[in-house]
Amino acid sequence: MPCVSALVSEVPTPSEKRTSFLVDFIDLRDSLRHDRIGHGGREVSQELTRSLDRALVNLLRPLPDGLAVVALGGYGREELSPYSDVDLMLLHEVDDASSFAAELFRPLWDARLRVGHSVRTVKEAGAAARENFDTQTTLLTARLVHGSADLFDAMKTQVAAVTKARPLRRYLVEAERRRRDETPFLLMATDVKTGRGGLRTLQSFEWERRREEMIGRFTAESSDDEALARESLMRVRNALHVSARRAHDVYDPELRDPVARWLGEDAFDVAAELMAAIDSVDRMAIRRWPEVVEPRRGSLTRRIRARIPRRPDQPHAVSPPTADELAWILESGEEGQETFARFWERGLLDHLLPEWDVVRALPQLEPFHSHPVGAHLWRTVAEMNELIAEDGPYGRVAAEIGRDDLLRLAAFLHDIGKGLGGDHAAKGAVIAGAFARRLGLSEADAEILSRSTELHLLLPLAATRRDLDDPAVIDEIADEIGSLMQLQVLHLLTVADSRATGPSMWNSWKATLVRTLVHRSAARLGSSLERATELGTSLDEVLATVSPDRVDQVRSHVEQMPDDYLRSLDPEDVIRHLDLIDATEGLSNLGVRAASPFDIVTVVGPSRPGFRRLVASAFAANGVDVLEARMLTRGDGMVLDAFVVRDDRAGGRVDEDRWHRVESDVESALAGAVDTEEKVATRAAAYRTRYVSGAKPTVTASVDAASGDVILVVKCSDRVGRLAEILSVLSDCGVGIRLAKLDSREGEVVDTFHVTDLEGGGDLAALETRVAGGISP
Repeated sequence: MPCVSALVSEVPTPSEKRTSFLVDFIDLRDSLRHDRIGHGGREVSQELTRSLDRALVNLLRPLPDGLAVVALGGYGREELSPYSDVDLMLLHEVDDASSFAAELFRPLWDARLRVGHSVRTVKEAGAAARENFDTQTTLLTARLVHGSADLFDAMKTQVAAVTKARPLRRYLVEAERRRRDETPFLLMATDVKTGRGGLRTLQSFEWERRREEMIGRFTAESSDDEALARESLMRVRNALHVSARRAHDVYDPELRDPVARWLGEDAFDVAAELMAAIDSVDRMAIRRWPEVVEPRRGSLTRRIRARIPRRPDQPHAVSPPTADELAWILESGEEGQETFARFWERGLLDHLLPEWDVVRALPQLEPFHSHPVGAHLWRTVAEMNELIAEDGPYGRVAAEIGRDDLLRLAAFLHDIGKGLGGDHAAKGAVIAGAFARRLGLSEADAEILSRSTELHLLLPLAATRRDLDDPAVIDEIADEIGSLMQLQVLHLLTVADSRATGPSMWNSWKATLVRTLVHRSAARLGSSLERATELGTSLDEVLATVSPDRVDQVRSHVEQMPDDYLRSLDPEDVIRHLDLIDATEGLSNLGVRAASPFDIVTVVGPSRPGFRRLVASAFAANGVDVLEARMLTRGDGMVLDAFVVRDDRAGGRVDEDRWHRVESDVESALAGAVDTEEKVATRAAAYRTRYVSGAKPTVTASVDAASGDVILVVKCSDRVGRLAEILSVLSDCGVGIRLAKLDSREGEVVDTFHVTDLEGGGDLAALETRVAGGISP
């Protein structure tokens, strides 16, 4: 099958001036950056198509007999986006088409358009359709731009013969299954062209209709729902192209605000329309091709399916799912989701769970959220199913609870209060309790589900923001949860929810923090769990481990430390600290202790302005990511800071050679011999964060009711060296730091600081303003 690349030897260089006949088309495309046409969807694509049609006709007028210029792909469907490929075929019945191919394609290349090109006879077009499924579908929606209509009709006859002998359904269903396999749950960062619920699925519907028309069968026109979904998807696709200034079809976080500005709408409204569209297309695909979801075998499957009509317009008396049926639905993966969707489409959830209409396609714009709310709930159920089946600690917790149905329901309901305004956890708790009672569950079960929904953020927030070594904090959390079973349900729900939220929301360090919190809370609630995570020692216990000649030295060291110093340590830690201080010869000393899952590095040295900022800069310059820090200063001015750290790219432990570089940089920076900020800037340029929020930094100050600590929560965009900057700002504000817990998400940080030495009499509102004003966007 000859193509133009084999027929045209000359390939234009990028420096060649664009051909004048395409000026109008290029100018139109460029003008779209500032002037949207209509609503930004079909109208934009049609105007681009008409402009390119005019250019090609003018270029090739007159066109000799035996030639036809045929538009394929999105150009053929009149669905051009600003930076789409231009797919063209030169159809011919002449001996040498190469000169005409050069005349057609070279100007497009000169104008730096991306061109999909082919040169074929009618017979070759038919053979290509027979040999390649993608070619067959492309030719089904081909459109004559210029030239011989008879030649074009002959090609369509060839394609009709091929497609009559080669039904499309099996291939379209396989393609749809691949999309669903690659994307088991609908995504916020959806690919509006080829992703699940995207334009490719709608195009598949059209290919099937064109085939039916070509072989003389009646086919219904596309539905209004299709037209609405197509317009929504095309609007966002055009906006993505304009915002990215290239062919880009993924609704990435950094493009959501520019997309909304181009469309002249609020970012949430655009996202809501897009999520509703992809959900609608996804449902259309299932209704059109039910075999996309392969049914499981089993009597319960058959019984549920038998009593739900396939189409909403079929008269069939049906009731909402029972508790047993819902348990099967939540256990059964994709088929369970499909069965639930059929109940919803027939209005059978209107009384049982009316809030599903709100959350089903509700967008979540925070970059760390991978899915709209409905898909997130289904993925949380899937994660919970994996925990239940796990041959490990989570599976053992699930077995001890002994109520897989409650665990799955807790996963399914935890965000059901979103989209209603206010505190979604509190509102969801009321909904979950009412739902459980309507389902016929016991009052005790309803209470578990209601409390699980109300408290589903308690463990992750406490683990990443509060001092888990403070007994008062643990007592407060245990009292709020109230029972060991409720704690266990919340533990598994926290893991499932975090895993389902997005890749940045769960890692081994967060798992360690949550597990520590759960074990210590369980001990307060009467659990027999081993208390290996309980830390803390006394001065007498430390003194019992040292030789008599060091007793006075150890006693003096401990007495000069803050009152809570021993609360988070064991005796070996105290001696290690003292040895590190004794071995300090210069301006600092650094010691690394291997721990699970990450290292703990302790830095000591005489206190001086900027000490902690320089240490944090040295870490950042060498790719060391800080997860948690305890920052202490002895009475004689000796700084003793312990950091939980990991490699900032690969995660896990930092190699020994890099620690030598960190140690050297800290010492040199303190001596003024090295500019660590310059090194940080170099690393930041080499490892740019994929998404950087443009939101203003926010700071929230509060007093921990249990510990009395003043807690600052700093939320801002993420980048290399951010911790050093925040430490510098806090120092300038006259704030001391006792504990820092650092949480990096997708493109942003939510860092928590337990602070001391507040200036201005503890005016928290003023402190919020000063700190936020000092942090760069």
